[in-house]
Amino acid sequence: MPSISSVDSPRRFVYATLLAVAFIIYGSLYPFRFHDASFIAAVQTLFLSYHMHDQPLSGLIANIVLYMPLGLFFVPAQRHTRAAWRQVLLATLLGTALSTSIELTQFFDQGRVTTLTDVLPNVLGTLAGALLSLPLTRWLNQRVDMNSPARQTAALLLLAYLGYRLFPYVPTLDLHAYWRAIKPVVVHPTLHAFDIASYTVIWTVVAALLADLAGRERSRWLIVVAMLGVLSAKVIITHNRLSLSEIVALPIAVIAWQIIAGAPRRTGGVLLAILLALVVLGDRLLPFDWQSNAHHFDWIPFFSILHGSMAANTQALADKLFLYTSLVWLLSVAGLRHAAAGAMVAAGLFITSLLETHLPGRSAEITDALIALAAAAVLSWLASTRATASEGPRRGAGNIVPAD
Repeated sequence: MPSISSVDSPRRFVYATLLAVAFIIYGSLYPFRFHDASFIAAVQTLFLSYHMHDQPLSGLIANIVLYMPLGLFFVPAQRHTRAAWRQVLLATLLGTALSTSIELTQFFDQGRVTTLTDVLPNVLGTLAGALLSLPLTRWLNQRVDMNSPARQTAALLLLAYLGYRLFPYVPTLDLHAYWRAIKPVVVHPTLHAFDIASYTVIWTVVAALLADLAGRERSRWLIVVAMLGVLSAKVIITHNRLSLSEIVALPIAVIAWQIIAGAPRRTGGVLLAILLALVVLGDRLLPFDWQSNAHHFDWIPFFSILHGSMAANTQALADKLFLYTSLVWLLSVAGLRHAAAGAMVAAGLFITSLLETHLPGRSAEITDALIALAAAAVLSWLASTRATASEGPRRGAGNIVPAD
């Protein structure tokens, strides 16, 4: 069975590792306002400022999650002949060196704090990503053909979806927390038309992704399993709440997917792309409370994400990654090239961002458009992977997902 060559595959993961490093550096050193100071003072500050008990849970989780892609990508970027424990060790050492270097550099960066408290969760995140990469790499090399671009895309988008829906990923044994999670549905049930429509469309997109990952027929029951799993996880994960609108949307999404799963691939892609675009548009602009005076538009990438609550911003970033990348993916399923799909989504996001300057409580910036362009580049990169001999044409024929 043809697959990615041993030379080509590590090179791709090297690029992914470099992107992860670049994102960590950007997020850790922004706004890049450096000043003169003593390096010895930076080292002393780093090793004398360890207050893990002062680290909020949201910050701890965000610091772990930030470095997980580094370990996840760096392990398969190494030579396959190297022992697994050496791959994990080198990835952990890289994460340690990068985190320590950034913490020292933050001493010279105005508005940043140098502390050893951040290094430990960063190292743990790298280690967790490296350990997770080992079974994932073996899975990718199995005959399930996870080298298929369609399956790789589906896996990445589903991970982004779970990253958004299940944040902060910390389960609780507090029965009162379980009651607080279901209380909005039992005590104060409210329904909102847009929320029902939004949940319906998003769950249908998740079903399409499951179909690309596991096959059309399996997706008909896997979507039900996924729904039960996500809702159950939200109950036991701290600070989460259930929504009656989503519960009402679940059976509608199941029925919708049973219909769309049998449609031609391009037809299903067009329909879901239109519906998801309407959801994104409504989420960004509703309620349309137009103000004559426009507020500031930020041209600095990830400006709002780098300010405010780290927990809320982490969740918001995962949400944006899922929505915008899914929209680019659906447009490519509908027949557009990735570059054209990314340009179309980026243009729409840029225009709505400009409109958001006239809407109260909205952050208008260039970030969303850049995420769409980056998503198109990643999907195009994955699509350049050589398909297996058993994989059919990428566009135009068959159902919206590969046949079982």
